[in-house]
Amino acid sequence: MPPYLAMVENVVQDQAPARLPLLLVDDSRTNLIAYRAVLEPLGHELVEALSGAEAVRLLAGRQFALLLIDVRMPGIDGFETVELLRRELKRTTPVVFVTGAPDDHAMRRAYEFGAVDFLVKPVDPDIVRGKVRNLLALSEQAIELERRAALLMQQQQQLAEANAVARRQDTNMGVLAHDLRNPLNAIITGTNLLRRIPELPDQAQRIADRIDRSAQRMGLMIRDILDFARGRLGGGIPLNRQAADLAQLCDEIIDELHAAYPVARVDVRVEGELHGSWDRARIEQALSNLLVNAIQHGVGDVTLTLSGQASDHVAVRVRNGGPAIPAEQLPGLFEAFRRGDRSPAGLGLGLFIVREIVRAHDGTIDAASSSEGTVFTMRLPREPRGLRA
Repeated sequence: MPPYLAMVENVVQDQAPARLPLLLVDDSRTNLIAYRAVLEPLGHELVEALSGAEAVRLLAGRQFALLLIDVRMPGIDGFETVELLRRELKRTTPVVFVTGAPDDHAMRRAYEFGAVDFLVKPVDPDIVRGKVRNLLALSEQAIELERRAALLMQQQQQLAEANAVARRQDTNMGVLAHDLRNPLNAIITGTNLLRRIPELPDQAQRIADRIDRSAQRMGLMIRDILDFARGRLGGGIPLNRQAADLAQLCDEIIDELHAAYPVARVDVRVEGELHGSWDRARIEQALSNLLVNAIQHGVGDVTLTLSGQASDHVAVRVRNGGPAIPAEQLPGLFEAFRRGDRSPAGLGLGLFIVREIVRAHDGTIDAASSSEGTVFTMRLPREPRGLRA
């Protein structure tokens, strides 16, 4: 059961309404006593009225599960009472008419007033009790369904409001990341100019190098935040497709990884034709994120397998060693802001962005884990969906 439905179910159980009373209307006190004796075993409170006028006052002040009313009464008769109930009080209380004189016209008129049953005196007590019991069960079920529907609508409204707030937050995050690019570019440009000063002291050179590395790392974080905002706001990550060789892209990525992780070892295996139409920068970003994730969270060497044996797509598998990821955690690996213990400084957007890049290319990505290690498999169609069709 989804969490919000479970929440509604708890509210439904905690706020179950008490049984509504029954209203018995007859100008004969003897008949009311008889009705009470017959209906008391049903366990509902029984309220009595000796006239239509008294019944209208009671109906205006309380809600009843059922109205059992005599048709022929002095003053306001049963039909006029129900007409006031429907027209003035706007109540849909189920009505059972009782009459001592069988009349087809009266019966038709009763059902026109929305009666759920029409009984003719004298009525067998067991029949009265059985019919009222069944009508009450149906009425209570209808009330319960209406109440659950109202709770679900309220919950849906709350979810919609929460989604709207989250969407505004994502938009603000994207705007902030975009605005940070200008001052960051100024820092990077100033650092590059500083490093070109002739005979710059070694200490100043080291400081400039440190500033440049920090700025580059911040630039990657800003890029990740912008990609996150694009993915969450529904626009998707934009692509600039061009002909590319996946093997060549991987060679360039491996060289960069060796500079950042000199101790790490990546075993590359190539199978088949690896050409296709992709956004080179985005594919490099996705592959880099997968490999860095494997290096940071795995044990031992990382294996990168590029398989182009299928005619319509290329498969990329990144495998690392280490303990198995619990099966219940696998579906959430690609959610935003999930950080592992070995990368507390990151934003937790790496795998989320990989998924968005793969989706933008009409591809798929999944993860599998066992005691032998964890494997991420990315499948990239060689051509855009329209061209394949």
